[in-house]
Amino acid sequence: MIGFTSCVNLKPVPSETESYTLGPVVAVPTMQGSNSSETIYIMRPQVPTYLDGSRLSYRSASGEVKSMPGARWAEPLAEGIARALSLYLSGSSLGVVEGYYPWPNTSPAASRLSLHFQRFGATDSGDVQVLVRWSLKRAGGQTISGQYLPQSLNWSVGEADSLIKAYNEALRALSREIEARVAQP
Repeated sequence: MIGFTSCVNLKPVPSETESYTLGPVVAVPTMQGSNSSETIYIMRPQVPTYLDGSRLSYRSASGEVKSMPGARWAEPLAEGIARALSLYLSGSSLGVVEGYYPWPNTSPAASRLSLHFQRFGATDSGDVQVLVRWSLKRAGGQTISGQYLPQSLNWSVGEADSLIKAYNEALRALSREIEARVAQP
């Protein structure tokens, strides 16, 4: 005779975990009458490897990575950055964002925007650190590049909402930086 035992939770407890995404909550108006006919594909953003997990995290002064209890990314961070940046760029005069990672580039003539995040994180002292080098390789071979480092971004330590707000502020400013740099003759 074989007996089976199992653990059954007859009183489920609701999850206290919150899931977060990057990007605007409301639709960003698409720029009408853009002079650019350029199409853009956003390549897979390169982010520090320790951010590959699903938990929101920050670093202590000693460099220890700490997870924020009850706070997770709703999607892989690289995908969230690409999606959010595509939304912010769609409201610019830069051109049309044809696609972004993880979806394939279906337009061979699309310019390719590469993003290399050297920093994308927060500290237990309340600083948000974002440092990204970017390059836009145009179909004709010309490459325009730049670096974005915000002056001051802060968050309320332990409050995921304020961290996401600071990250979105940085991505919005990055899109404006890219638009301004590309517009230069």
